Amino acid sequence: MTLPGAAVEALHTQHNSPCPRMEHPKMDESNEGKTGSYNDWPNNIGFDIHSEQREPVELTVTGHIPEYCRGTLYRVGPGGNTIQPNDPSLPPISISHWFDGLGQIHRFQIVSPTQIIYSSRFTCDTLVERIRQTGQFHNNFTFGQKRDPCQSYFRKFVSMFSSRVDLTTLDASDANVNVTVSYNIPGLSSHGQGPNLVAKTDANVMQILDPETLEPRGVVNQSVLHPSLTGPLSAAHCRVCPKTGDVFNYNLTLGPITTYQIFRISASTEKTDILATIKDAPASYIHSFFLTETHVVLCCFSARYKYLGLKLLYVKNILESLSSFSATDPRDDAVWYLIPRTPSPTSPIARLTSPAFFSFHCTNAYNLPSSDIIAECITYRTLDILSKFYLAHLRGDSPAAIDWVDKGRGVLTRFLLSPSRGTVERVYEAPAELAVELPTLNPRFVARRHRYTYALVSRGRSTLLDGIVKFDAEAEGGEGEGVKVWECHGHTPGEAVFVGDPEGTEEDDGVLLSVVLDGMKGVSYLLCLDARTMVEVGRAEVGGVVGLGFHGNFVKDG
Repeated sequence: MTLPGAAVEALHTQHNSPCPRMEHPKMDESNEGKTGSYNDWPNNIGFDIHSEQREPVELTVTGHIPEYCRGTLYRVGPGGNTIQPNDPSLPPISISHWFDGLGQIHRFQIVSPTQIIYSSRFTCDTLVERIRQTGQFHNNFTFGQKRDPCQSYFRKFVSMFSSRVDLTTLDASDANVNVTVSYNIPGLSSHGQGPNLVAKTDANVMQILDPETLEPRGVVNQSVLHPSLTGPLSAAHCRVCPKTGDVFNYNLTLGPITTYQIFRISASTEKTDILATIKDAPASYIHSFFLTETHVVLCCFSARYKYLGLKLLYVKNILESLSSFSATDPRDDAVWYLIPRTPSPTSPIARLTSPAFFSFHCTNAYNLPSSDIIAECITYRTLDILSKFYLAHLRGDSPAAIDWVDKGRGVLTRFLLSPSRGTVERVYEAPAELAVELPTLNPRFVARRHRYTYALVSRGRSTLLDGIVKFDAEAEGGEGEGVKVWECHGHTPGEAVFVGDPEGTEEDDGVLLSVVLDGMKGVSYLLCLDARTMVEVGRAEVGGVVGLGFHGNFVKDG
């Protein structure tokens, strides 16, 4: 079946880079080049950061940043992954999985087209100091740590079956919360002075930060929004309606009866309503979900918790608590729920299934003129991607990484959900050689039909990521029309954040902001790309290294 409104069978690639075009053959362990890294693409310096910049500094800008970008870009992710105990006789404590790194947040304040102010701060100082003093971890639940696990961003699982712990009594910097960041979540205004900056994870815990100093203010869970939201799991990516500002998410309780509660926080009243309670769904690891103008779409991907979540208490890390799956086994099917945003007896919840797959990131979803829905996400046919994120499999100087370059490759995919027919179809898959992650789009098109998707691409040229790609879902063919790529050899990009031109008339009128690690020089810079042409228009040199992190959020001035 062809994707409605699109002709995307054959895609062509246009490269836009300040660097010379180069061919990058796969290197073996004996041919690592002068940097000692896979394919001469060093990135290891971006995985273990031990410095912060609490005092704001002005960056050197070349080119220019558009006037409409006045505002602040926040970036969150792991900083360091090693801790040296105060006792010199004890060995350093090492964190093995990228997701378990110690939290750090970065702030890029764009004052004018030629002035950018930068600051950063570690967000779990109390936790780190206790580890240094004792030489051991105090909570052994992590995402992927297999031995002597660190108190990672999944530390909330310590209360797996007693989730009514009062997190407000916890030291604000005793939590490691470092996956996504939101600005001014409604319903949390009473838990901080003035605007709130909120770091989130795939669980029922939120760390509130000062938007200017980045200092941790407190730690809360979803029960402050609604007393029934006491389950331990949630999505790191909440969804925000671009029209109303309402925030949507789910809360998951594990146990004999797996229970999902889908909820909405009203931006106007700051009241939280439970839209649906689902008790016939599998217990799945769900990092993100979909939102249309009429529905919340929750897909229970095929990464399932073993033994109703009890396996987690035994193996003490998330990764080993998940079951592998087979795309041909109907018992592993993904289960989709279409939940009306306005509950009504005449608008029941639709339940659909599709062959098994896994996804981290859902790009967007939108309604068709019929009752059907298009849902776009990055799909995987195995759970290899979770193991690929062990640091030994990502660092360019790690021999073990060579075997993982071609594993865990995500594919941009669109599904057609038809509740009237009870079917789910894959109607588009991007070329497999363009493995992608961290997709984004113009935020004005959230929950609406969109044409352009931006993402980070992995073509096997580095052990992590090697460019920023733009997909055009309505390309008719023709040289250079389907796909455009920004790339620079040895430069590893971070998630691209779209900032729209308020005077623009087209969907791709705007720029992309990405924090890039120049592995050759060992420094990072804020890159600004024209979102239409994928050509650089400006950059700001940090003068140091910004850790290779996860997600960001841009907040316009005013």
